[in-house]
Amino acid sequence: MKKIAIFAFGALALAACNSGYNINGTTGSNLEGKTAYLVNTNTNEPVDSCIVKDSAFVFKGELAEPEVMRVQIERTSGTVLLEPQSKITIDLTTRPAVVNDNGGVNDQAAEINNALNEKGSTLATAYRDNIAKVEKGEMTVEDFEVFRNKIVNELNGAYKESIVANKDNILGAYMLAMYSKGLYDDLASLDSVMQIVKYSGKMKPIQTLHANLKKKEATKEGKMFVDFKGQNVDGGVSALSDYVGKGRYVVADFWASWCGPCRAEIPNLKAISKEYDSEKVLVLGINVWDQEQKFKEALVNEGIDYPQIYVPQNGEYNATELYGIQGIPQIMLFGPDGTIIKRDLRGEGIKKAIEEAMSK
Repeated sequence: MKKIAIFAFGALALAACNSGYNINGTTGSNLEGKTAYLVNTNTNEPVDSCIVKDSAFVFKGELAEPEVMRVQIERTSGTVLLEPQSKITIDLTTRPAVVNDNGGVNDQAAEINNALNEKGSTLATAYRDNIAKVEKGEMTVEDFEVFRNKIVNELNGAYKESIVANKDNILGAYMLAMYSKGLYDDLASLDSVMQIVKYSGKMKPIQTLHANLKKKEATKEGKMFVDFKGQNVDGGVSALSDYVGKGRYVVADFWASWCGPCRAEIPNLKAISKEYDSEKVLVLGINVWDQEQKFKEALVNEGIDYPQIYVPQNGEYNATELYGIQGIPQIMLFGPDGTIIKRDLRGEGIKKAIEEAMSK
């Protein structure tokens, strides 16, 4: 279940500064006397603090280069973009916080956000209208998919244009950090935009995505499998290499009990497990991002009898990270020698991939 935000847009609350910045904030009376922190979002470390007095607070300081900061007072917060010599106001009495900087990058961010929200709202209306047409039989599912792909590309294109338009300031890097996971799904395209967007290399979300895509590149189709360990259903140690690279095809399903699309694929996997001789084709479940009890309950409720590897959260191995997986289900087909034949399999495509591989 790949997580790409298409129609849900949060407001971008931003602000600016660098050498000699000044942030004047206002907040509700409920936060009187509380400590306000200016936090570097990249390190999540506070760089300054002050006490709220008369529902107001002020941050002043020097900055070597633009940064994305968060003003935090207990659970109330707002994001600001700091660039050279900015004079910023932030109103924490509203949600999201309202940030102004006299035409600077924060004001520009608000304008871009409003435009993207408006575009997204228009596309969302068209999306709902076409779903209704499909339900009434006025549009085929195939035509709807063509339409859906078109509006996703159109909206993603609008975000990409906004990022590139602000490539030389912190706003472009901030937007790339916010939306890169949904916009760039391969290493080459992310590298390409990072080369032109200033400050993007320092953004932690972009660094994380880059690392994931690098691992995905190393485990793409045609590459050899990467081993990891977990637990079998009895609590013993089990490794991917116990099943993969043993002379048979392996359909590996990365899934979780709470994941609806994962549960929807289980009947397909059970059918494949029954159809093929397990010495030729084995279905293997790899449970990730889950609780052990919920995982075991799902096995019983779904009647799953093919082998499983449970990978504990925060354990020694992170199976999804090793394979650059950002969303589940992720269903892969491994060859008899352990080569990755196909990734991103779903539905009827699973059996099709098996048949194509076995016919060669």
